[in-house]
Amino acid sequence: MSEVEKVTVTLRVPSTLSAYSGGKSQITLEAGTVGEMLVALQEVHPLLWEKLCTERGKIRGHVRIFVNNQLITDEDELQTILEPGQEVIVLPTTFNL
Repeated sequence: MSEVEKVTVTLRVPSTLSAYSGGKSQITLEAGTVGEMLVALQEVHPLLWEKLCTERGKIRGHVRIFVNNQLITDEDELQTILEPGQEVIVLPTTFNL
C-alpha cells in the first residue's frame, strides 16, 4: 500500500464548535486522507477533536463530516483521499436519539 501525499485542506466547523478551536471556524490542516486530517486536528485542537471523535478515533454518532458532498460515516470512508485546497465540512446534528 503506497502512502498518500499530504495536502493542505480546510476544515470548516460551525460557530457552535468554534469555542473548542480558539474561535476558528476554518482550520487549515495537512493530511492525505480524512483519517489523517482528524489525527492532525487532534494535535492542534484536541478539545474540538474530542467533540468530533470518540477516544478510539471514530466519528461520533451525532457528527456529520462531508467531503465533496459525501458523508463520511465509517472507518473505510476515513481513507477517503483529500485533494489540495479541498474543504471538509462538519455539521453536528441537533436531534435527540
